Amino acid sequence: MMARAAMLAVAALALAAGSFLAFIRYQLRPRRARLDPAATGLPVEAVAIPSSSGARLAGWFLPGAGRGAVLLLHGAKSNRLVLVERMRFLRGAGYSTLAIDFQAHGESTGDRITMGQLESLDARSALKWLRARLPGEPVAVLGVSMGGSATLIGQPIEADAVIVESVALDSVAVVSNRLALRFGQLARLFTPFVLGAMRIASGIDVSKLRPIEGIARLHKPIFVMTGAEDQKTTVAEGRALFAAANPPKSYWEMPGAQHIDLSFAGGHAYRERLLEFLDASLRSPPDRPLTGDAPKILARDTKNGGRFR
Repeated sequence: MMARAAMLAVAALALAAGSFLAFIRYQLRPRRARLDPAATGLPVEAVAIPSSSGARLAGWFLPGAGRGAVLLLHGAKSNRLVLVERMRFLRGAGYSTLAIDFQAHGESTGDRITMGQLESLDARSALKWLRARLPGEPVAVLGVSMGGSATLIGQPIEADAVIVESVALDSVAVVSNRLALRFGQLARLFTPFVLGAMRIASGIDVSKLRPIEGIARLHKPIFVMTGAEDQKTTVAEGRALFAAANPPKSYWEMPGAQHIDLSFAGGHAYRERLLEFLDASLRSPPDRPLTGDAPKILARDTKNGGRFR
């Protein structure tokens, strides 16, 4: 009787473990989408870019007026369609843009989402393509959530300026925050189990993906943005990421914004700050601070749209 109960318990545990791994694999599955360039309302050029990740990346290129270019990188489980509004106002300001689908997203090839590991190779391959397309022009990279993580993970990216939005310190924080949001604070205790399952499911040790370490190695003008009400990537994480960055650097907490598209939530204020940063960093000597000799977190003026003073 005892032996039978033990066997049933082992079988139940095996079934639970197998189901959990299947769930993790499901979460990391490719997110395919057919994207119609006509839906953008912009004269975009569809491009295909070979990546060192092994994927073939689908993208849209939109030429500007020679002021420089911005590589746009979306978040996990998304695609380049969410970047169209940024393409629109950046074009109006004279900047060329390239928006790509990461591997395993949109119309790009790839068999699993890797939380920034393979996606970091995509970012660098796309940047190389953009530099070849616009030789001599300065290029910035703007990454949203996982796109920002992919920008910071690995060797320092060879961009002239970097913008990261809603980026976590590391993958441990990504998992822990989401567990707490869904199941309560005690669920954070299960973070190591989820990370282990993700390693088995993806073949990559996501616990080693640490944007906080990457930003400390970067010596380019950088702009860190975060939503003031974000619970997936907290304000404390945004401030810690900014603190780890080397000058010249800038920082903005968007009042009232959660872990959503900051360009949509911020509207004119977002566009104003982004263009101010690009205009300054792509035209200034790389060693000149953007906002004084000792950039730091400043007090937020909530009466003035979240401006820093």
